Amino acid sequence: MRILMTGATGNIGKGLTPLLKELGHDLVLSDLPANPNESILLGCPYFPCDIEHGFGLESAAKDCEMIVHLPAWHGIHWREKTEIDYWKLNVEGTFWAFQTARSAGIKKFVFLSSQAWHGHYDKYGFTKRIGEELCEYNRRNHEIGYVAVRPADLTPYGDDYLNRFGAGFLYGRVHRDDVLQSIVKSVQYLESDFNETPGLVVDALRKPSFTEEQIVGWAEDPAGTADKIWPGSRELIERFDLKIQNKPHVVSSFLGWTEVGYEPAYDFGSFLDELRTKEATLGAEAVRRLTCDY
Repeated sequence: MRILMTGATGNIGKGLTPLLKELGHDLVLSDLPANPNESILLGCPYFPCDIEHGFGLESAAKDCEMIVHLPAWHGIHWREKTEIDYWKLNVEGTFWAFQTARSAGIKKFVFLSSQAWHGHYDKYGFTKRIGEELCEYNRRNHEIGYVAVRPADLTPYGDDYLNRFGAGFLYGRVHRDDVLQSIVKSVQYLESDFNETPGLVVDALRKPSFTEEQIVGWAEDPAGTADKIWPGSRELIERFDLKIQNKPHVVSSFLGWTEVGYEPAYDFGSFLDELRTKEATLGAEAVRRLTCDY
């Protein structure tokens, strides 16, 4: 399938491009006017375009069968970006992407939404709520099928591997690889034949690995409670001073998992396994200095 990917040089786009190419898709990439290096392009044609205005996107969409729409200002941009910034990129950019789909006769659309959708009266979540409404509007009025993928936090963790990344799996973080998988699965889902124009939401969340009953008593003894869920973890948690004092979040929403076949692989337990391996191979001090690799 020939797929136009907007926002292709961002964090998700750089991870998604090789995965979709491996599956045999013919990709057309678009992002801001720039000169992305070949390691990002992977031999794909590149169309510079400022999605806030949409100029040039129709040329990129020629002969495409699907749009994967990624660009947005996110929660990490909260302090530096205004309501106008969020509106122009997150809302107008999505509007122009759908206009392009209509002009090019494209009937399949993957929209990168966010769990911020639930906080829809702040300047970020509000724009994601409208973005999903644009998806549904175009499904009902122009028969464009869509999947809206709502990832939790997967922002780069800088030099805080242990807590922003690792302990974060207890508090709303999702592994980047799981989010990439959710988008790939959404693309594959839209490749299918449907009797009606599809409209689906997928919660891109971490693997569910504990229940509310299992974390009773967490506030009194976090490491001990964690050790009951992941045997042998107490010593590791204490040695690396993992900040897990707050009661963790239980995964309770599974929208779209069955339909697209989403099976997240990562959680706090998988991080602990990774931490043990890294400590054994690199040493504890090197682990404490690890930085984000994406």
